[in-house]
Amino acid sequence: MEGKKVIAKNPTAYHNYSIETTMEAGIVLSGTEIKSIRARKSQFKR
Repeated sequence: MEGKKVIAKNPTAYHNYSIETTMEAGIVLSGTEIKSIRARKSQFKR
């Protein structure tokens, strides 16, 4: 993962579940979602 930075993690998943493998995925974001990520305000919640 050279040249890339992690913008969000889900530490609760590692606490609640046994993670055997990981993978990367891409998504398409809208303008307001990009602003939130750049401001470091992204969250993983239900």
